[in-house]
Amino acid sequence: MGPGRLETRPMFTTFADLMTDIIARIETGTPPWRQPWTTSSDPSLPLRANGAAFSGSNVWLLAYAGAVRGYTSPYWFTSKQALEVGAPVRKGAKAAPALLCKSRIVARAPHAAETDDEPIDRVMRFTKLYPVFNAQDLTDCPAAYLTPAKTDAAVRAAARNAMLEAVPAQIELGGSRAAYSPREDLIRLPAPEAFETVDDFLATKAHELVHWSGAAPRLNRAFGARFADQAYAFEELVAEIAACALGLQIGLRPQLLDSHAAYLAHWAKLLKARPNALMEASGHAQRAVAYLLAFSSAAAAGETGGGEND
Repeated sequence: MGPGRLETRPMFTTFADLMTDIIARIETGTPPWRQPWTTSSDPSLPLRANGAAFSGSNVWLLAYAGAVRGYTSPYWFTSKQALEVGAPVRKGAKAAPALLCKSRIVARAPHAAETDDEPIDRVMRFTKLYPVFNAQDLTDCPAAYLTPAKTDAAVRAAARNAMLEAVPAQIELGGSRAAYSPREDLIRLPAPEAFETVDDFLATKAHELVHWSGAAPRLNRAFGARFADQAYAFEELVAEIAACALGLQIGLRPQLLDSHAAYLAHWAKLLKARPNALMEASGHAQRAVAYLLAFSSAAAAGETGGGEND
């Protein structure tokens, strides 16, 4: 180790190690994307050094890392970014793993015969880990990164309700089961008073809205050809991760219903056979969250006169 360099210890050194830990947690009934809600009533999205929110798998992965370590700051830095703000990583600090997903084009060999079913180029994707450190593990970190602004609970609740109400899904209240019917393109929910709290009702509604987003006229999530008899379990995994990511963004505690808990064994089996399926599910979840949030953004733009025809 060269002079002046700190020894930093990541939580995991390989993607395989990370997946082994995640699968073990799922098998014990505690998916890591739910961990932030066990230690905080109002967790927030993990943020980069520039204030932008992380996306994809890093949303729940870093929220989980922050929760199990008791961090209150949502900010995460690479060693270089820490130096740029004049707050080097504290000696002995333990890094958390963030995922970097990249792709590159591999050109077909010049002598390969051109056929209709053989593309000229191939896209190769790969995932690797890189270490990041919470603001609380930096030396003399600027206060702005350590004490995030408090959100007024009433304001956040109003924004949360407005976001969910803006989604134009057809919802039928009544009965004892929450479900989305693709055939009818209809969400059925028990009445709000059937839930222990209003937030439980809203979290269940959010979960079913994620399913609604995947219908053919919308995001068209169809996994049968890729996952066969595991397709439905994979869709539930997408909805689970999306609902939790949405909760981190709007302050809505996810709810693990008994029917969803039944999928834990399916998820563990799926991820053992196809470790990258979790990253794929996180990608679909990110697109679902963006799709649902776009309705409230469009409504807000209309209210402020941001339309093109104004």
